[in-house]
Amino acid sequence: MKALNYKKVMCGYLLFAGHLLLAVASVLLCVFFFFLASEKEYARIEEKTEVCEQIYREQNHIVDGFDELFSLYRSFDLVEGVNPDFLMRSLVARKLEVASMVGRIPQEEVEIPMHLLNRMEDLLRVRDSISSMQKTEQTVKDDLIRCCGESRSITRKMRVGKLLYSK
Repeated sequence: MKALNYKKVMCGYLLFAGHLLLAVASVLLCVFFFFLASEKEYARIEEKTEVCEQIYREQNHIVDGFDELFSLYRSFDLVEGVNPDFLMRSLVARKLEVASMVGRIPQEEVEIPMHLLNRMEDLLRVRDSISSMQKTEQTVKDDLIRCCGESRSITRKMRVGKLLYSK
């Protein structure tokens, strides 16, 4: 025996099954697109991370370059008998290497190293002036010592020769 509203019940079941299938399909579609978006987001994150790691490595190389620059600069004062011209050329060469490393990184990532490089120009000019003044001072000192020695030897010769002149 069939119920009197069999058609309506079957239509209700079919309508419910259709809506359930539609709901399940939409949920599966949403999950699929969520995972697809997640994979793309992970790929973007990995790409950005790689770029950031590269910039970080470059910044570490720049810091090492500055360490070498400042250790070379300190050797002006710490090492006796250092050749200032050779040391200055080494400093300038190393500074140019650091400047080329700084040039490879985006400008907003290297504001402090750029400022240091710009200030180092002034520092190197001052150091160059100090070196040239030290050379001039050493030359004048050597000339003074030589003149004093010659003056003593001439004074001795004049006394030995029994010629006495007033000083």
